[in-house]
Order: sequence, then structure tokens, then C-alpha cells
Amino acid sequence: MSEAGRKRVRPAAQGVGRLARVGLATALAVGGATGAMASGAPAASADSSDGSVTVQVLRDFFGTGVINATMDTPQQGMSVDVADAAGHHVIGITDATGKFVVPASTDLVGGQYRVDVTVPQSLNYLRAAPASTQTNHFDSFTTFVDVTEGKKASVITGVWNPADYTTSDHKYYVPVQTPAVTTSGAPSDPDGHALVAVDPAARDTCKPPTNCPTTLNTQSEVGTTWGLAYDKYQSRIFQSAFAKRYTVYGPDGGGAIYTTPTDGSSAPQLFARVPDAAPTGHGLLVDMRKDPAFVDVPGKESVGGVALSEDGKTLYAVNLNTRSLVSFDATGKTASAPLATVSIPDPGCAADSDWRPFAVSAHDGKLYIGGVCDAESTQQRSDLKAVVYTYDGSSFSKVLTQGLDYQRGQVINGVSTAHSDHWNPWNTSLSTWDQRFGYSNVYIDPQPELASLAFTRDGSMILGFRDRFMDVIGAGGLDPRPGNNTPEQGMSGGAIDMACSAPNGYDWEGTGDCPNNATYANDGHKPAGVVQYFPGDFFDPNHTGQGEHEDASQGSVAYVPQQEWVVSTELDPALQVSSDGLGYYDVKTGVGPGQNDPANGYQFIGPNDNAFGKAGGLGDIAYTAANAPIQIGNYVWFDGDHNGIQDPHSTNEVPLYDATVNLLDANGKQVATTTTDKAGEYYFGGVGAAYQLTPGAKYTVEFDVCTAKTDNVPSRPAATDLRFTLPLAGNDRAHDSNVVPPTTGQLCDGFAPVTAPANPGGVDHTIDAGVYIPPPVPPSSPPPSTSSSSSSSAPPTTSPSSTRSTIPTTPSTTPTTPTESSSGTLAKTGVSDALPEVITISVLLLCAGAAIAWGSRHRQVGRH
Repeated sequence: MSEAGRKRVRPAAQGVGRLARVGLATALAVGGATGAMASGAPAASADSSDGSVTVQVLRDFFGTGVINATMDTPQQGMSVDVADAAGHHVIGITDATGKFVVPASTDLVGGQYRVDVTVPQSLNYLRAAPASTQTNHFDSFTTFVDVTEGKKASVITGVWNPADYTTSDHKYYVPVQTPAVTTSGAPSDPDGHALVAVDPAARDTCKPPTNCPTTLNTQSEVGTTWGLAYDKYQSRIFQSAFAKRYTVYGPDGGGAIYTTPTDGSSAPQLFARVPDAAPTGHGLLVDMRKDPAFVDVPGKESVGGVALSEDGKTLYAVNLNTRSLVSFDATGKTASAPLATVSIPDPGCAADSDWRPFAVSAHDGKLYIGGVCDAESTQQRSDLKAVVYTYDGSSFSKVLTQGLDYQRGQVINGVSTAHSDHWNPWNTSLSTWDQRFGYSNVYIDPQPELASLAFTRDGSMILGFRDRFMDVIGAGGLDPRPGNNTPEQGMSGGAIDMACSAPNGYDWEGTGDCPNNATYANDGHKPAGVVQYFPGDFFDPNHTGQGEHEDASQGSVAYVPQQEWVVSTELDPALQVSSDGLGYYDVKTGVGPGQNDPANGYQFIGPNDNAFGKAGGLGDIAYTAANAPIQIGNYVWFDGDHNGIQDPHSTNEVPLYDATVNLLDANGKQVATTTTDKAGEYYFGGVGAAYQLTPGAKYTVEFDVCTAKTDNVPSRPAATDLRFTLPLAGNDRAHDSNVVPPTTGQLCDGFAPVTAPANPGGVDHTIDAGVYIPPPVPPSSPPPSTSSSSSSSAPPTTSPSSTRSTIPTTPSTTPTTPTESSSGTLAKTGVSDALPEVITISVLLLCAGAAIAWGSRHRQVGRH
């Protein structure tokens, strides 16, 4: 079966679906509600009393198989096929609410239908979510409903993107930037931290040795860095060099990308170099407190963001100097050269030279690249723009363009200058240096740099804007002009913004359906007319409601889909001034550190550390992702018509419950056991399971239906009389039976070989077993006449065996690993190439004269 396909049966009398989780709500799905399309054989007369069917698909982020009403999001664009036993179909796709509704239909007859949900090619990053037999669980991708006599049926199933999976014990990772020298000119500590791991539960203030992050590498090992990407496949962090005045690159220069194991087991090593990234040096014998050669370098040289593809195979980096996207093979310890270098096109800035790409992020099978038109050529605010592209490996598509000339909060309350409450064109000209003066020795000139992107559960885009001028001015350095050695420091004016997912793209905060959450009471008393999705972006040390810094975020954002908050690098996050750390924002209301610090903030760089204080001394944020567990299983049923296919509901096609199902490893050892539930379902593996399957490993599923309850089976036969139906019947592996009927031992105890999904988060919910009751065998000769001698006839010498069946001998042909299609409907069965021959012999022995049904893919479930 493909990882995208899964099936499940629910008792008709319940008429309720079980929900499976989805990876990520998406703005890329087909928009709008959709109508139904009928197909199939001509319809007979429908019963006017039949009820309606509502199918809803939700996106799951936890992988538990249980519906989470708070966190699941509707998944638009999923394919739905509702069929009756006569072969009529109503086909459609889910709308913006994740629903497809089939009203009482003249196209379907009988009131008992099969519902099939599939992932279309356009959403091929999604998979069927893991399933469960717990209360309030998702329905299968194949579910059966009963809407006779006006009943209404609801099916709720789920999908997910396994790339979203993480565990509750994850960490945040943040680079720390340190001046090359102290304010006295002495060299900085080479063992100062350059990358730290932060507990996401940490709040308030790091007070060594308690409540402090873990250092993973040092300044002497990697130098000044910004970009981060976590590699869950090799448990390491990619970390890229960054140009910042008063600082130095690491030992491998301004194009270096390093890797560091997150368990601290070894020192960082050079992974790759981005060619032509950093042509400018600091100069010889230069006083690094002045660093005049680097005044115009920040934002224009070295490496911007880095991102790892969701499959872990490709690392992408933005070359700030050449404005290009550089890719590397990420599967090895190092990469000697790029796989490709692609120019990121100018989106239509006032001049080509104004285009400044920086951010890069992988999400739902696509790469997102963000940047700004910096207006440096015109020095007009009206030419400032933020632009986001998607990249599919061959072409760039513009998905967001937003002007940046709107009013913002003051960088520091009470200091109003021409530069302090807006974004400003990029400018480092020494001739206009004093125009940036704020007060005392503080300089203010927020210049936008779209540095990071993150995505919420519904596909909305969070944008982190860094104040590029902070990488120019620093904190405690000397005036760059010749003959002027006045100490100067910057005061950051970064931002965190939201572009909400919309049917045709994105709505910027305060437009369309994207809310402006700011009010005078909750936004730090910003000027009237300032729009913010995240009104908690301010610093209020006295808790008066008045923000001292009315924009305190510093440009890095991250979002873990299993949580309710967005994390951002933050200026003064926990009361102390001239400090740095993280701020936490409610993803729905935007409430953050401003309303409640230190409860919504965490400081780990203090005012007495040799750091950049209010001048943006932290890099990007990454977090520990995890390889999602895999799962197999699904359905055991009574196949009353013995055609080997799970047909739509009827009285002689019902789920079989309390059947014992065992999982055997490649050596035949039992590693897990369970029983089928009332819907005939069972599962092995998945999130929270006691036994976790090994990806790509060979297993055998043993179906011991001798233990099953048969009170819902016609004529209520003894479970020991059940026999396995035709295997691999029909042309759809999602609706067949996988068991080769045994011919020795207990004939109600059968086996099915399976290869576990190879990729993280994969599911194979097509390992099924159908059973039936064989008809009585007619006597081969006329029965003897009744006589006194008949009473002394010996009883039959054979009887049903009570000996457990043996696992079928593995065919000599090596089993074929199923193809893991992204969106196909062909089920993954895990059977070997030689199995059809074995099946043919079994069929001839057991069912002479029976026809194998190839065209229909239905299953029936009776009433409980």
C-alpha cells in the first residue's frame, strides 16, 4: 500500500467516523467547497428516506490516532469517493472546512455505502495519519456507513506530514554572537558559547549554574553564526557563518557551514563551504572595536538562512553575496562541493541591486525563500517590500509581496526621530551617520532584513524581521569614521509579523481574515493605527502597560506544531535591561512577553556578559525534530460471499472482533499481540506503542481468528469453524485479504507476511484478513440405507485439527519491498513475488469453481 492510503471499517449502527491526523493545514490545497460528481452504473430508485453522509478530513500533528479538537486543522483538497453496493459512485473533494457532504442521494442506492478518502498528487507531502482503537479516534481512509431510515453518518479521518513530528522533550537551539574584543580591546573568551540548547520550559532568568542552557560549541570552534537547521536523521545541527561588524568568522571563513552533534559527543566539524560568500576581510592589524572595513558588509555577504529538506537529503543555504540558493548533499558527514547554485530572481525591486534574499525554510514539500527590496538605491520607504518565493526544484513562484512603509512602534519610548517608528531604507553611509543618532551614545535606524520564516498548523506564515543596522552598529564599539573614536551602541527595532493562510494565498495581519490583535490596552501603548497580530511584542519592565521598547523581537522565529506558542529571539525578555533571550507568543492571540514577563520570556544572555545587549546578538532558532514512528495493521472481517473483497455493508459482511492478532519478527519470535476491536481493527506500532517497528524490516502478522466473537456473524458459527477467504482478490490491495489459507494445523489461524514502511511516519493499514464458513461438502455416494447395522458404523476418522498452524515457508524469491508512493491508492501488502503462485494452488484446493473477483473493491460490514 502507499503511505498515503489507509482504510478502516466502522460498525454501521454507529455511523460515526474515526479521525486520523494530518501533517499540516495548507494554503496549497484546492480552494473552496466542492460539488459531487456521480459515476458508475445507472442508478436504481433511491430510498427517499436515506440520510446524508458528511466526510471530514483533519490534519493531525501528534500521530496518536486520536482526535484533538483544539489542535487538529481542516484539510482542504482531499479526494472522497462514496460508493454503494451496486457500483454507483459520488466523487468530490473536501472544502476549506475539510468537509465533503453527500446529501440524501438519487445517485446512490441501498443506504449502506463505502467511503474512500485518498491523498491527491497535489498534496503528496501528506500521508494517512496513524490510527488507533482508543476512544474518539480517527476513521480509516476506507470506512463504511449506514444511512438507511434517515440516519445521518459522519466520517472523520486524518492525514499528517511526518516532518511535523517532534517529541515533548525537544530542545531549542540558538547561536550566540560575541564581539571579537571587549570594550577595553582585550580578546574575548575563545571558549564563550556560540551555540546553546534551551529547555522549552525554561522561563525567567538564567542564574548560573541553574536554569541555564547547555553549550554545544564555542566561539573558537565556529565563530559568529546565524543560520541553523536540525538534522533528525543524523542528530546534528547545521550552523552557518554570519557577517557582523566587530566579530570574526570561525576557522573556515565566511562561507563555512559546520555540523555539531546535539548530544555533545564530539566537536563541530566543517560540513561544506558556500563559494564566493564572503569576499571582504576585516583588514590587517585592525582595531576590532572600530572595524571600519565591515560597515557595509552585514546583510550583503556571508550566509543567510539554511534549511534541510524534509527528507533529510538536501541542505539549502542562501549566499548573501551572490543572492543565490546553494544546495548540498546532506546525507554524508561532509559535502565537498554544492549540488547546484541557482540565482534567486529579483522580484521587481526599484533596482536589481536592492534585492536582498535571506530566509529559507522547508515546509510541506516546498522550499520557501524570503527577502526584502531594501530601497537602498532610492532611499524611499515606499520602495521597501518583503517578498516570499516558493521553490520546487526548478522554478520560483512568488507567494507574498508586502510593502513595509507602515508605521510601527517606537524603538524606545520617549525618543522620537525620523527613523525610530518605521522601517527605513538600507543605508550605512558615513556622510549621514549622525542622522541615526537617538540619545546619549545610542543610534537607531531599523533596516528590515527578512531573516526567518515559520508556519502554523493552518499554513499561516510567521515572519521574523531582523534589524540589519544592529549588525552594523553593534554595542560598545567605536564610531567607524576616521578620527572619531566615540563609543556607540545600537538599539534594535526588529519585528514578528503574521501572514494568515487564505484561499488565494496569504492575508497580511490586519487585512482580509487575518486579525489585528492590537489594542491600546494590550500593545504597549503604541501609536494609534499600528497594526499587529502579535501585540505582545514590547518590553514593559514596570508592568504599567507602557512599553519601554515597543518592538522587542529580534528576527528569529520558530513554531513547534504540537504547541500553542511561537518562540522568537527577544530583547530584554525577562525584566533585566540590555539582555537577550527568547520570547513566547500565543499563536492565536499574539499575547507575549510584553503582557507578562518573565512568565512569557527567558533570558540567558545577561547585561554583564560580553555580548551585544540591545543590538541583536542572537542567531536563528531551530528545534529538535524526530523521526515519526511507523505503523501497520487494520482489519479482520467475515466475508460472507467468499469473494475476498471488503464489500459495502450487508448482513453477511461484518467486522470480526476479539480475534487475536500477533506480530512476529523475521525470526518468528512474537514481539507484540493485540485483539481486534468492535470495528474489526487492530494496529501495531505508532506513537506511544510499547513495541516500535523497525523501518523496512520483515514481519509476519498472525491472525488467530479461533478466538474471535461471532455473535454478529450470520448463524453465529463457532470461531473454530472459520476459514480464510480468497487472498489478494480484486485489483485494490486496500480492500483484499492478505492471508494465504493454511492447509494444515488450525485452519482458523493464518499468517500474512509484511514489510514495514521504510520512511518515518509511514503507515500500512492494508494488512487484512477475511474469513468465511465453507459450505457443507455433499456426499460422494448415496447415503446408506437405514438398518440395524448402521448404528454400529464407526465415527469419522478425521476431525478439525486443534494443532496451531505453522508459519508458511518463505518463498525462495526475495520479498519485494513495496513502493511507497506519495499519493497512490494501490495498497502496500508486503507480500513476496512468489506468493501469487502459492495463492493459486490454495484457491484451487479450497475453492474449485470459485471465480476470483478482480473488478470490485468493496467491503461489507453488517450490524452489530
